[in-house]
Amino acid sequence: MPCNVYEQDSEEAPDYTIWNVMLDASISKKHMVPDHFLIDNLWSIILKYFELRRDTSCGFHIHVSTANGGYSLDQLRMMAKAVVFWEPATKRCAPPSRHDRFLDFCKSNISHDVPVIDKLRGYGTLRGLARAYAYIDNASRNEVVSYICPDKYRAWNFLPSRTGGTGSIEFRRPPGVVTAKKAKHWIAFTMTFVEMAIQFNPSALADYIDDIPHLSSMYHPDFTEQFLTCARRLEVYAVLDPRLEQTDEPRSLHITLMTRERLKMLRTLDDDYKLSPNA
Repeated sequence: MPCNVYEQDSEEAPDYTIWNVMLDASISKKHMVPDHFLIDNLWSIILKYFELRRDTSCGFHIHVSTANGGYSLDQLRMMAKAVVFWEPATKRCAPPSRHDRFLDFCKSNISHDVPVIDKLRGYGTLRGLARAYAYIDNASRNEVVSYICPDKYRAWNFLPSRTGGTGSIEFRRPPGVVTAKKAKHWIAFTMTFVEMAIQFNPSALADYIDDIPHLSSMYHPDFTEQFLTCARRLEVYAVLDPRLEQTDEPRSLHITLMTRERLKMLRTLDDDYKLSPNA
């Protein structure tokens, strides 16, 4: 398996016909292969030649697109609705250090500075969702993207799906991983959510939210059942971690680029969160 360590200050463009280890760079569709178990081979090479550690400043970002390279406008609208509706549930599946209070690189798609929140706050959860969905159903591709993703630092980054973009949607919520098992879990999680977004209409599942004042506080009792149904349909159920709601395992987590104020808040959840000695 040809591979290379690409230096970001190199004057030459990376060779996307081989595997590259690089800092926060885009991924070529030439890397797509039909057998996801090749991930095991990739990780065996990485672990053989590199020493890795989990750090709160690192994330595992997954880009997903359709087989023909991009989402149709209808598919994009369904993804947008699902991301808004199920945001509280998907957030709970990520470890605490990846939540908005502690990190700025994967913020919620329904946080205070996202346009869709105006409908959710102004009309209440149920009516707000109906009005948000009505907007999405009549919006253009770029309007849908801007409505729920004003910048790339969101849990679900829709910017590559704008007109002229690469066509993918990026899931940025997962933490950095150091094993093939965790990598496959988050890849399977992302694929399953996209499948669920397209197969289930969240606007038809909102009967129980009438009395919920804020969408962010909703528990979504049906999320796990529908999610696992889609995982079985995609045949990725076996690689999902049985604990959908992941923890940080703070004793082995390095914390280097976090303010002391945020660390203090994180330690209210678990005293084992500690600033790394080399921070």
